[in-house]
Amino acid sequence: MDPKPVDLVFVGGTGRSGTTVTAELLGRHSRFATVPIECRFHCHPKGLADVVAGRSAPEEFVRKLQSYWWYRVRLGSRAIVPGGLAGRIRLAAVRARQHLGLGPREEMRVRGLHRIIERDRFDRAVARFVDAHPSDLLGASRDLFYDMIAPVRESSGKPAVVEMSTFSIAAAPELARIFPEARFVHSVRDGRDSGVSKVGLREKSHHPTDAISGIDFWAERLRRADLGVKGLPAADRARLHVISLDELVWADRDRAYAELIDFVGVEDEQPMRDFFELRMTGEAANRGRWREGLDAAGQRELTAHYEATLARLEREEYHCAELLRRTYERSLVSQPSG
Repeated sequence: MDPKPVDLVFVGGTGRSGTTVTAELLGRHSRFATVPIECRFHCHPKGLADVVAGRSAPEEFVRKLQSYWWYRVRLGSRAIVPGGLAGRIRLAAVRARQHLGLGPREEMRVRGLHRIIERDRFDRAVARFVDAHPSDLLGASRDLFYDMIAPVRESSGKPAVVEMSTFSIAAAPELARIFPEARFVHSVRDGRDSGVSKVGLREKSHHPTDAISGIDFWAERLRRADLGVKGLPAADRARLHVISLDELVWADRDRAYAELIDFVGVEDEQPMRDFFELRMTGEAANRGRWREGLDAAGQRELTAHYEATLARLEREEYHCAELLRRTYERSLVSQPSG
């Protein structure tokens, strides 16, 4: 692997598996600016990766980019795009129902690219993509992404960027074509903790509702990531690093940390080291939270389901199965601690 520092790092995973904190860790280095949102438009369904793969039309992508990925309001399991008249009416109706006590008091979370780039600059970037993609789709896709994150890099004064969107690993084959300079960090975690954490968050109606379905949800998202990794050409596999949140915060901290910074080609720095030592602990990561609310029988049932899931991942030769098995077996001989 080229030992030179990298210019672009995509961090991805199943969600609730250490993706955000890993991106934040790298962002404490003087080289890397962390994008403060999940950009999503490059790797989620109907995004740039699907356009490059021929699974989605550029026109469809642009429509979603200018609406959903630009500005949306999330209310529980619903996402409202208030850009058009219908969206504004729908949002106003929800607010009115909440005010009158006729609907649930759901927290409104505003998301989208508007948080990192001004509208006129966004519109110019989209127009450049529309003009350029018919003759050079890869180049236009690359330029569009860098145009969108340029304000982050400019305000930070840092030369390189870390972006965290959970689907980055699933979209790795296409992203590797668009960004030959990029490297990928896949963060994994004990499926019991990841699944239970997703249950607690439950932003969408299809998200899991209990610990067992949480493991199943985790495994399905992991399947997508594994397909992405297996879709990488052999020459690009060295551009991927799989890291365990459990090892970073508990089982093998120093080795996992050293391997990560070596992978991205930088030297250790004090702000990054301080973040690692103080913020990346078993307690901060809620390691072992899957046990909460379960009696001994419930814990045994959940663990049996997780063991069966791990065995299936091994049979199907998932790229991260060995790492997940290793951290699981370590957990059997040690109780969670901070």
